[in-house]
Amino acid sequence: MKKRIFFLPICIFLGIHTIGQVQFKSLKEVFNYADANAYEIKDAEIQQNITKSKKIQSQSSLYPNISFGSGYNDNLTLMSTLIPAKIFNPNASEGTFEKMTFGKQHTYNIGLQAQWDILNFQKIFAAKAAGIQEESGLIQTEKIRYNLYNQLASTYYSILLAQKSIDIYNKNVEVSTKLLGNAKEKFNKGLISELELNKAKIQQLQNFKNLQNTKDNLQQLQVQLQSQLNLGEDIDINGDIEEALINNTDITTENPEILWQKSQIKAFEYNVKQGKALYYPLLSLQYQYTYNWATDGFLNFSNVSHLPSQVLGFKLSVPLFTGFNNKQSLNEMKLKLQQQKMKLDNLQLVKSKEDENFKLQYEQALNNLNRDKEILDLQEKNDLHYERRYENGIISLDDRLDKYNDLLTAQFNYLNSLADYSIAQYQVFIRQMNYQPSDYNNIQP
Repeated sequence: MKKRIFFLPICIFLGIHTIGQVQFKSLKEVFNYADANAYEIKDAEIQQNITKSKKIQSQSSLYPNISFGSGYNDNLTLMSTLIPAKIFNPNASEGTFEKMTFGKQHTYNIGLQAQWDILNFQKIFAAKAAGIQEESGLIQTEKIRYNLYNQLASTYYSILLAQKSIDIYNKNVEVSTKLLGNAKEKFNKGLISELELNKAKIQQLQNFKNLQNTKDNLQQLQVQLQSQLNLGEDIDINGDIEEALINNTDITTENPEILWQKSQIKAFEYNVKQGKALYYPLLSLQYQYTYNWATDGFLNFSNVSHLPSQVLGFKLSVPLFTGFNNKQSLNEMKLKLQQQKMKLDNLQLVKSKEDENFKLQYEQALNNLNRDKEILDLQEKNDLHYERRYENGIISLDDRLDKYNDLLTAQFNYLNSLADYSIAQYQVFIRQMNYQPSDYNNIQP
């Protein structure tokens, strides 16, 4: 009964610990989590919606403006008007007037007004430019995703490398601890000098230091990955650092930075068109309909006067001379467009060479990893032979430590090659992904 009571809290504790962890078994799982939770991506998606709203707002300026209004006036005092007396009495003297009052005290009115810029090139190009900005927003999100993926992959593989190193360093600590214990026995018997004993101590301390530093680095890397993923729970990484991510090094997708630069060129092209539109004519239509009721009594419509009216008008505005400011602004826009095109040409060349380097680095890293892994396997076999020779008294402790350092060197080279291979592999893998936004071709500028 006591065993059951003792076992229950442990199970509860372990269960809570498992629930509070997020487990990742592959880099793709890390990317999927980032797509749904990373701050950078969520912020970029919100910015997309803002840009889309601005596009709709800009396009709405192309539609007519229609307004409706109504009103009521109480003419407390109607203005009198002087009318020549001869109009009513031909015998009246010259220069005499009759004072008369026109109108009714209470008037009601409703009105409908509409205005539409039938031809306004500035608004047209501004609306199209807003559509280009929406395209740029989609590409900007993919650009952010590309950069974040590289950061996540770097941290993820650093964690896997640290875990792999810890496995190796744990064995090293066991070996050096065993050697130190054996050295102490021989030193106490007077079989070895203090110099040889100190070498064994130094080796044991160095191995323990490497192990502890790597454990500390692993904790820091896990915290860093939590921050990048916007994740508060603990993480558990169970991936395989040597698992192949790619089948080939072919890169057929376009770099998101190039996609971004192309969208910027489109935006600048529409800026130039907007600048040219300053010289284009503007044609607008105006329509107004009003209806008035006039009565002598408030809300008394028994003797009402109906006074409807309509007005339809067109307005054409042609800029003949606008000074030289618009001309200079247009020239500046054209020069900036030229700069953006030059930047695209340079960027395409740079990214093309970067992709070539990714392929070369991957091939080199893969070859180095295979060689260093083979060397490490052979060195581990040799170390077993040296260990037996030392235990049988064939070689000295000094020779044993020297030969053991050969194994440590092989481990160091292997871990470095594994790190280079991981970097080269995820760089190609991330570049092979398609960053063309799924909604890109559906956007109408």
